[in-house]
Amino acid sequence: MRLTRPDYEAVWEFLLEVDDMVPEEPYPADLMVGLQSLVASEGVAYQELDIASRRFLTPLDPDDDEELYWTVGPCPITDYRVRTGDLSAIRMSDVVGRLRYRESPFYREYFQPVGLDHVLDLGLSTDRQRYRSIVLIRGRDDADFSERDRAVLELLRPHLRAREARADLERRARNPDRSPESGAGETKSSLTAREREILRLVREGKTNTEIAGELWVSPSTVKKHLENVYDKLGVASRAAAAMAAQAGSAR
Repeated sequence: MRLTRPDYEAVWEFLLEVDDMVPEEPYPADLMVGLQSLVASEGVAYQELDIASRRFLTPLDPDDDEELYWTVGPCPITDYRVRTGDLSAIRMSDVVGRLRYRESPFYREYFQPVGLDHVLDLGLSTDRQRYRSIVLIRGRDDADFSERDRAVLELLRPHLRAREARADLERRARNPDRSPESGAGETKSSLTAREREILRLVREGKTNTEIAGELWVSPSTVKKHLENVYDKLGVASRAAAAMAAQAGSAR
């Protein structure tokens, strides 16, 4: 698929905007908004799944029912990635026939009730334990993603991977004595920009609902971010997280 000059120009403008975004978080919200404009979609997100333990490490959508996902899933694309190791940009329609997909429990119980249908997925990494990708979704009244859309994502792949490498380097520079795989007990510098923002609001005494209203996200998204903060700081409560953040700021 040959892209047109306007396509290349749009990708170039997108990459210029991305280059100005904070380096320590590979996929900030602003990047996702820009990607959604570049490849028209109803929703777009970075996702990371732990296949072995059957859980999302990052939510596909703030209102996702994770238990339902693993009961009727995983998504046919995820299943395909794990089986083949293919990371190319693919659509749902590339891995499963339309009729079979529409009759599957995954579609009928997970996607159809919320009006979603078409999926375009750019694989980032996969093995039998974990799977990472950027996923774009359209409603059932929309047209499927095109070959042009697939080509645009493939064009972006090396730039997104380079951004991941920069983010990893930024984290190592901030905290050279801790490996990227470290879990509980990580320092405040290992938190993403959004996690630090939420933690700041927690320290101000705001509830999840108040934080959600201020950041224009759902309370469940705030809850998920806080769970990640607890894991990284090695704490189990809002108060302990706020104290750990305060101690980190004092050092």
